[in-house]
Amino acid sequence: MIFQDHPLLENYDHNVTRIPKPQAPLPNTALLSLVLMAGTFLFAIMLRKFKNSSYFPGKLRRVIGDFGVPISILIMVMVDALIQDTYTQKLSVPKGLTVSNTSARGWLIHPLGLYKPFPIWMMFASVLPALLVFILIFLESQITTLIISKPERKVVKGSGFHLDLLLVMGMGGVATLFGMPWLSATTVRSVTHANALTVMSKASTPGAAAQIQEVKEQRISGLLVSVLVGLSILMGPILSHIPLAVLFGIFLYMGVTSLSGIQLFDRILLLFKPRKYHPDVPYAKRVRTWRMHLFTGTQIACLVVLWVVRSIKTVSLALPFILILTVPLRHFLLPLIFQNLELQCLDADNTKLNFDEENGQDEYDEVAMPV
Repeated sequence: MIFQDHPLLENYDHNVTRIPKPQAPLPNTALLSLVLMAGTFLFAIMLRKFKNSSYFPGKLRRVIGDFGVPISILIMVMVDALIQDTYTQKLSVPKGLTVSNTSARGWLIHPLGLYKPFPIWMMFASVLPALLVFILIFLESQITTLIISKPERKVVKGSGFHLDLLLVMGMGGVATLFGMPWLSATTVRSVTHANALTVMSKASTPGAAAQIQEVKEQRISGLLVSVLVGLSILMGPILSHIPLAVLFGIFLYMGVTSLSGIQLFDRILLLFKPRKYHPDVPYAKRVRTWRMHLFTGTQIACLVVLWVVRSIKTVSLALPFILILTVPLRHFLLPLIFQNLELQCLDADNTKLNFDEENGQDEYDEVAMPV
């Protein structure tokens, strides 16, 4: 949007009204926004890696690494403040606690109709879109739960996820009465939060990868995040100085860091690597390379279909149905193409792999033996 509103032109109008927003394209706005976004992302990545460097004492390194995101935001906000002659779009913060459109509605939305009573048939017809919304929120919550509760994280308080899902469903009904957005599991932020609570053990041998020691399972940090989100209403004068480009850099950082450990992303990278550089993991060693790439291509095709459906407004409401169709695709169609052992390796991120021999099957048939 920034490059669309402020494209690169040969000549610009220098007498442009900037309040409340520019009425014409401005020079250097798109370029500075790109610099702020890339700078925020790079600073956050560098400070994240600084935790494992050899500079400064260990406690100071951990503090800098843990607070790398706020530090990067502060640095780039200062850079934006020093450049006075170039306009950048800032974060829009409402003044006080009010509804989004005071002329259209008040705080409470009557469940039987805001301006006139709902027809009886509409009450029953609302079941279908409500079911679609429920499926979408449920699947998003469960997918986030599966990513966070991987076996290697050694998470032990599993019942908390069920309580969270119950709370999300209950708050969804309450939020509707006030016209507030529904609660949902924000996958990227949740994974980033889990990564921040993860304690890594030191490598026992030189060159060995560090292993997850434990995850600090508690609700204090989540409660503090919610409290700070509520207090952001009182921090409007401060937050209004943050450029949107800086937030885009943080979103990019959260997305990139959340890709680590996702098998699909790892297999996408293997599409561009020769076989001799493949890692020593079951899906790369026990599955033929071309069949592994075939499974990866199938998953990419499903993601493309989901993205296309979501992008088209006229059919975006059918996104939950498309998600449901992936279940019979996995359980009925893919077993006709791939063997059970291959699916066990390629689609077993959250279950313990079991390579026991099946009845009547020789394990020597699974491994290429030298002649």
